[in-house]
Amino acid sequence: VWTKRFSLIKHYFLRGKTAKETKEKLDKYYGANAPSDYTVKYWFREFRGGRNSTTDEVRSGRPSDAVTEDNVKKIHEMVLADRKVKVRELADAITLDYIE
Repeated sequence: VWTKRFSLIKHYFLRGKTAKETKEKLDKYYGANAPSDYTVKYWFREFRGGRNSTTDEVRSGRPSDAVTEDNVKKIHEMVLADRKVKVRELADAITLDYIE
C-alpha cells in the first residue's frame, strides 16, 4: 500500500511538481490516510539525491521478521502464563536481540 503512495510521490516529482503540490494531491485522494508532509518532503529529498527505488532499503534496527504471527502468539501465551515475565525472557523466547 505504501509503496504505491511512494510511487505516486515519485510520479509527481518526475512531473516537476513541488512537495507542497504533491501533498495537496495526495491529501485530496487519500484523505486522512495520505502520507505526512514530512514523508513527502523526505521522498523528494531522496529523489533529488539520485534515489530511484521506492522500496525499502536494508537498514539497521529491528528485523522485519520480528513481528510474526508465531512470535506474537508465543509472547501472548507467555504473558498470560506469567504477567511478571521479564522482557529479556520474552526476547530470548523468540531469539530476538534485546537492548536495554
